[in-house]
Amino acid sequence: MPPDYSTILIVDNAEFIRMVVRLRLEGAGMAPKNIHEAKNGQEAYDLLAAKGIANILCDYEMGVMDGIELATKLLIVEQRRDLRFILFSGTPLAKITAALAENGLDIPVVSKTRLRESWTQAETINTWFPELASNLAQQQK
Repeated sequence: MPPDYSTILIVDNAEFIRMVVRLRLEGAGMAPKNIHEAKNGQEAYDLLAAKGIANILCDYEMGVMDGIELATKLLIVEQRRDLRFILFSGTPLAKITAALAENGLDIPVVSKTRLRESWTQAETINTWFPELASNLAQQQK
């Protein structure tokens, strides 16, 4: 299945966090039908395989399969170069950076404190998910 850059997958074990992220994305112009959710890495992996979602905003610490394990499986083991994977967490950056280095991952990490801020398409989505921003711009014409 070809990658679908018009959709995004929010992966977090906390329903409240998924809801806040969903609201931020909708506020930045995303259609609700293009926002998918998973409560752990394994559920996310299954959704990605079924739907071809190419944009992933994933929590660092979760049960079943955490964000590092999911990123490693997709980006290192499966070599999925078509994915845009952003890790977000409230965990101290030094701990996350060490875990990324241990696994050979080079992906952006965003602090969960960014959830408190408004997200604009220009500032947030363009930076993290450029293909998604392009899709949104075309839809708004």
